[in-house]
Amino acid sequence: MTNSSPVYKLLNGQTLTKSQFLKYVEEKVFKTMRKYKLFSLDDKIVVAVSGGKDSLTVLYLTHKYLKRKGLEKNLLALAIDEGIENYRSKTLDDLEKFCKKYKIQLEIRSYKQKYGKTLDESIKKIKTSKENISACNICGTFRRQSLNTAARELGATKLVTGHNLDDEAQSILLNIFKNNFSILPRLGPANGVVTDSKFIPRVKPLYHITEKEVRLYTLLKGFDLHYSVCPYAKDSFRTNIAVMLNELEDKHKGVKHSIVQFYLQAQGALKEQFLEEKGNQVTHCSVCGEPSQRPVCNTCMMKSKIQE
Repeated sequence: MTNSSPVYKLLNGQTLTKSQFLKYVEEKVFKTMRKYKLFSLDDKIVVAVSGGKDSLTVLYLTHKYLKRKGLEKNLLALAIDEGIENYRSKTLDDLEKFCKKYKIQLEIRSYKQKYGKTLDESIKKIKTSKENISACNICGTFRRQSLNTAARELGATKLVTGHNLDDEAQSILLNIFKNNFSILPRLGPANGVVTDSKFIPRVKPLYHITEKEVRLYTLLKGFDLHYSVCPYAKDSFRTNIAVMLNELEDKHKGVKHSIVQFYLQAQGALKEQFLEEKGNQVTHCSVCGEPSQRPVCNTCMMKSKIQE
């Protein structure tokens, strides 16, 4: 492959060389940061990382964006070790090497430390009970709180995640299919509808970049990482939606973009309706004190189930 060889074809038919593609991705991500005002000059930014392609890409590009402004010291990386045998340790090794190369401070927290059990142990416990709870349900519940509390302890004002356009399209459909209206308004490049001092706002710089584009970006940049998938993901509802969307995208190019653009046009109305029905008051869990939609948060309820 020469420098002038095409490596990627856009939806409009334009082909890009390696250098053009790298510039395309970076400019699109930086434009997303500016357009949605994801960062301010005085933000302390924590990037949620796992060592996978999405998190390494968003960490690299956020670091590059801040470095241009002389603000790279306002950034650190945060990894959550769920405790998945023969999987997470490999991605954390990749992550540690990456952070060392780019001189980025890395903090690692774990489910074992916070909840008393690894994800593997929690799943074994749930399987011995009659609870119909998936691995992704346990992990997602614990991960959301772990990231928020750890980011807050680290003094973050913004929490960056590596969600790409595919992830967002999946989330939109997932919450529609599950009739989760209260969650829909919180999606978008910057999460949340109401604010609370205990909740660190989340932002998604890769919001308009597809998973395919992220993967190609990491390959062309030569990032040292394992392109592996969580062993528990194959049975999830989200995976089923991802497969469906990929099949539709193959037949009808641009479907994923259309879903996300439709959502962005409807988001304002969704937020208004949410505030009208739910109000702008945030309740807190009576057990742990974290922001919650109910008297006892999902995390504490899940924690009680794995410790019974």
